[in-house]
Amino acid sequence: MLTLLEFEDFKSFRKAKMKLGPLNVVIGANASGKSNIRDAVRFLHGVSRSYTLAEIIGEKYAEGYLQWDGIRGGLKEICRAGTNHFSLAVGFRASGHNGASGAVYHYRIGVTVDDTRAAPRVVQESLYRGETLVFDSHPQVSPPHQDDPMHVSVRLRGGGAYRKMGPRLKAISHQPVLTQILELARQRKLQGKIRDEVTETLQELESVRFIDLSPEAMRKPSVPGQTALSDQGENLSSVLHSICQDPHLKSVLSSWIGELTPMDVVDFDFVPDPQGKILVYLVEKSGRKTSAYSASDGTLRFLGILTALLGPKSSKFYFLEEIDNGIHPARLYLLMNLLEERTSEGKVQVFTTTHSPQLLRLIRGENWRSAAVTYRVEGVEEARIRSLPEVPHLMEVIREADIARLFEGGWMEQTMFFAEGEPAPVQTGPVEEHEGAR
Repeated sequence: MLTLLEFEDFKSFRKAKMKLGPLNVVIGANASGKSNIRDAVRFLHGVSRSYTLAEIIGEKYAEGYLQWDGIRGGLKEICRAGTNHFSLAVGFRASGHNGASGAVYHYRIGVTVDDTRAAPRVVQESLYRGETLVFDSHPQVSPPHQDDPMHVSVRLRGGGAYRKMGPRLKAISHQPVLTQILELARQRKLQGKIRDEVTETLQELESVRFIDLSPEAMRKPSVPGQTALSDQGENLSSVLHSICQDPHLKSVLSSWIGELTPMDVVDFDFVPDPQGKILVYLVEKSGRKTSAYSASDGTLRFLGILTALLGPKSSKFYFLEEIDNGIHPARLYLLMNLLEERTSEGKVQVFTTTHSPQLLRLIRGENWRSAAVTYRVEGVEEARIRSLPEVPHLMEVIREADIARLFEGGWMEQTMFFAEGEPAPVQTGPVEEHEGAR
């Protein structure tokens, strides 16, 4: 499970930190930084794919098609305005791919963009397992000499009772060291434990999925036999077909859809076309069938999220933007119930952004700790993040006032002005009706 995200001079963030839990909900106004969090996680995911920095930030083509569409804004906008450097860090608890279950890792990468006409370079990179060095370009003890800007050197953990510091490795600076170190380790015949720890990190970062469902894509027939939902949901019918081979999961799907819509769904049918592709039909108790062509956008989006989380090849970490999009406000509780149920099992972690104050009402228990708000202080361009329990007086105020109405009326923004030492704007609107919100 990812446990921590840190940003420094990345996009609109000067310096920010987020502690993560099984279910993470981030709410904020437009342009408050929510999508920049997604960009940061995508950058770290791109590291795991062995791309160069130029490919991670820009685009990656393979055999004539776009394999990776880069980070929004490209080189010009990836660093905070007025800077030419950014760093990202992630903490995670290992799942035990290499027998290291429960180990806590911390990975950091610093990148400089000296000139948007030149390739970006790694200037700092490190990986620690707990307090133990795996590799670091700038360790406190015996830092390696950085010879030239085309390369970055890292110090590895030493081995043996008398060897306190490990060897120095020299990597190309245009690609993350993390994805070069395995080959460098093979060449130098370094200890296998370091290789295992690096592999563990790459696998954890690679397990992140970004679901950006498109109802139009989900309406397309697809070839049966596929077991993992694509990011936009193009193969929805095929993955649903795989899920429905399990009678229990089929019943679960029917139950969720039946609660979401007025439809009395009891079954799914998969009708092939002349090319052998199948399309899902929702079958009601009366026998009426509704195809994916006719299903509402909200129904398809909900079905897509269900399919991603219940599919036979579900990922460990899902990033979902604007999860409430297309879902009726009266049915949002079903969505949150689904996410809480799946994440509470400890096998799936979800990060979602939203504009909907309604979702705040539906966050329960320990998930409050990992809910956060993104915001900007008036007159300051940088975006900031604060977990809901850290919002001054919020936990006291919501005993008397509805949290969704507090957000709608701007109470949180007003509180942030006070918290940041800035003058607060005049508060008007429905929040003033709540004594506790004053």
